Amino acid sequence: MVQAKELTAPESGLAQPKPSGVRHISWDAVRVVSILAVLAFHATFLAPLTLPGLELPPAPLRMDFPFGASVLITVSGYFAAMTIGKQTSLRWWLRRLARLLPAFWVAVLVIFASTQLFAPEGLPRHTYSDLLGNLALVHVLIPEVSYIDLAHWTVPVQVAGFTAIALLAWGGRIRGRAATTVMWVVLLVPMALRYLFMGPGEVAPFWVRVIMDGTGISRAHLLIAGVAIYRWSKGRISFTELYAMLGVVLLAHGLHPPEGDSVLAFAVALVLVCVAAYQPVWDGAWLVRFARPIRWLAGISYGVYLMHYVVGTIVARHLADLGVPWWGWIPAMIASAIVLGWALTRWVEQPVFKFLTRRIDPRRGTDEPRVVSA
Repeated sequence: MVQAKELTAPESGLAQPKPSGVRHISWDAVRVVSILAVLAFHATFLAPLTLPGLELPPAPLRMDFPFGASVLITVSGYFAAMTIGKQTSLRWWLRRLARLLPAFWVAVLVIFASTQLFAPEGLPRHTYSDLLGNLALVHVLIPEVSYIDLAHWTVPVQVAGFTAIALLAWGGRIRGRAATTVMWVVLLVPMALRYLFMGPGEVAPFWVRVIMDGTGISRAHLLIAGVAIYRWSKGRISFTELYAMLGVVLLAHGLHPPEGDSVLAFAVALVLVCVAAYQPVWDGAWLVRFARPIRWLAGISYGVYLMHYVVGTIVARHLADLGVPWWGWIPAMIASAIVLGWALTRWVEQPVFKFLTRRIDPRRGTDEPRVVSA
């Protein structure tokens, strides 16, 4: 079996070696913090402002700095680097798609149907062209195709990123300093394109928009951050190089398009991810006490992410129309996301992934570290 040894060969590193397949509460805590940040940002700030026909009365308590989805993609990058060499690149890539796409497709269909059937008057209905474009992941390439759910911007980024990782790892040729050089190129090229073609007030050429948004490279820095943290934790890059690379990641993050408090929050979250990579076992009393709900919510975080935004806003809009105040419809929006996310995980993501992976590689089980996507 050909493997990408650079990302998996045992080396002396900073983190203590742990048995394969162990699920650490530290990573679940990072995921829970991230998904709660996503829910808080969308429920209290973005949803009341951005969905035409579903405008909600503003809440007095607002979280207006997004960072949760970006952290979830970074965590995906970390676990991509961890798992890429444990099987052939093709099988690894197929397993990643088996985790991501079936749940995404079902979520898109449910959101499309919910919008058609239950959305209040005034919300523009999506067309079947929009539906097909989203299912095919070409909505980032074709301006005429609208997002079924704006929160789903993370899925094309991850599909493109995992595809690039699989191609680079093919045959194990990209490793060591070559891998580090590739990471720097992926960080710096989008920044150069922004500087040259996407200045303030400029309309970027179509080919630049295709490269930046259509391929997901404009957000590739999020995956690179996770890969860099993994390689640092295994001693494959120094702390100085990690520090420099994450500094460029934050600079890139500030250019597309978060700024101010969003970048600061993401920087703090990156420190938390580094701590989890350096010391995976957190045994704080408060964490152990809440281990069961933390693990449960972390386990359904991808489903919650896929289902929370549009459907949750429709629920909140109907409650607001009935006179329910913000402290009623915000918890209802979050509760509906958790219930629907649990259903999507339990009835679609987990069984379909198990079914497909048995056919992708019958010799392997499904006990690899779970990559919870954004």
